[in-house]
Amino acid sequence: AVLQRGDDPTDATLPLCSFAVEDIDRLAYAGNNQDVTLVKNSSGDWMLESDPTLPLDQTKTASLVESYANLTAQRKLVGSDLTDLPEKSATPQMTIAIGAGEESVNLTVDQLNSVADVYYIYDDTGAAYTVKRSDLATLSKSARDLYKAQTLTDKTLDDVVSMQMNDLDFTQTDGSWTLTNDAGYALNQSSVKKMANTILQMQTAWTITTPDADSAYGLDDPDVTATLTFTDGTSLTVRFGTASASDDSLCYLASSDAPTLVYEVNADHKSAFAVTKESLHDDTATAETAADTDVVAQY
Repeated sequence: AVLQRGDDPTDATLPLCSFAVEDIDRLAYAGNNQDVTLVKNSSGDWMLESDPTLPLDQTKTASLVESYANLTAQRKLVGSDLTDLPEKSATPQMTIAIGAGEESVNLTVDQLNSVADVYYIYDDTGAAYTVKRSDLATLSKSARDLYKAQTLTDKTLDDVVSMQMNDLDFTQTDGSWTLTNDAGYALNQSSVKKMANTILQMQTAWTITTPDADSAYGLDDPDVTATLTFTDGTSLTVRFGTASASDDSLCYLASSDAPTLVYEVNADHKSAFAVTKESLHDDTATAETAADTDVVAQY
């Protein structure tokens, strides 16, 4: 009952961090299977200290920093309240360090009081506080949670003049696709466009900034290799590798525009390229839409 006094709406909560959000330039938290340190660079953007080139969603990251800066306690435990505290755990639930210049605030999230649904938190001085479990529930973000999805190019379908996929070559003219070496073949236009748009529009789920050799990702013998050539003379080649070791719903991908990186993308993207010349035949082609050589009979 004593611990629940903080639920009284007339009770003022106690801020655990005295820094203004804009002054914070470092945030580190460890626990709940996470160990993340974020630092602000000279341009004011947040980056992962252990992997500074990893693209982070600045909106998500700034929101997380603000949540830590605004963390409050229900109450500070003093006097007889301290005698009822359980002994500090040798392995706390979480440690938090918030830095602003030369100053820092360090917090230790210790044991949970499941009855009051609060954690006991200790500051630098050893003072003890109670904090709602719900206030801490969403703060243990992984680097993947903060990752900013990437696109492979800013080109659109209108910018594409040709596409090569494994042993098939396609040409686009005025929005219509043909087989480069068999222009009269009736192609299923939507299937070909789907392949091109998959490359143009897909977003990455992760970036490996210091990858191993291609063989570690199945990129030395890729399942799919596709190249788009654009109206400005540039091209983009992608290679789809094996399933990700961390999540089999993802697969590895290499892009010619970022040769030093390996990406993880949705593995379902590969299905767009599971085609043959025969499967791409447009069986609905009519005398009006098909080339002369495709017309068997005309009424």
